[in-house]
Amino acid sequence: MSASEAIKIKYLDASALVKLYVNESGSKGLQEFFYSDTNFYTTWLCLAEAVGCLKSKWVGRQSKNDGTRIKTEEYFKATRELIINWRFRIESDDLELIDPSIPFKVEEMAKKHSLDYSDALQLITIKMGKYSNVAYKSAPNVYESALILITGDTGLASAAESEGIRVWNCTIGPAPAWAY
Repeated sequence: MSASEAIKIKYLDASALVKLYVNESGSKGLQEFFYSDTNFYTTWLCLAEAVGCLKSKWVGRQSKNDGTRIKTEEYFKATRELIINWRFRIESDDLELIDPSIPFKVEEMAKKHSLDYSDALQLITIKMGKYSNVAYKSAPNVYESALILITGDTGLASAAESEGIRVWNCTIGPAPAWAY
C-alpha cells in the first residue's frame, strides 16, 4: 500500500483543537483540512485543555503567542462545536492510565523534551495507543507510520519529530501532501 492509499490517523493536540474554532494563526488551513478529511483523534486531556484555552480566551487570559479574545457568544459556540465534533468527528484514543507504568512514561517524556503532561501524554498515546502499529508500505520492505500529529505548538512539534512522529505544524503552512 502506498502513502496515497494509506488511511492516515491524525491526532489533534489542544492548540489545533482551539484553532478549529477560533481564528488565529494557522486556523484557516487547519479548518479546511479538518472539514475535508476524516480519521481525527485526540486524548481526553487535550479535549479538556482545549476547553480551558477557550475559556481563557473568553475571560481575557490570552496565551503569550496570541492575543485573541473571544466574546461570550463565540465562547459558547466554539465550546459547543468542539464537544459536538469530539462526539461525531474526533475519536478519543486514551491509554489506560490505571496501568501504573503509563504515568511514569509520560513524566519521562515530559522531562526529556521539557513538555507539560498533556503534550507528553499525546506523544505517548501516539507511540503506544490503539493505532500505534498503523503503517503503510512506502517501498519494498519499507513501512512508515501512518500516524500524524497536528499542532500549532512549536515545542511539541519538535519533540514529536525527535520521537519519529510525523508532524504538521499548522502555523507554518498548509497541510503537506503526505497528511492526506
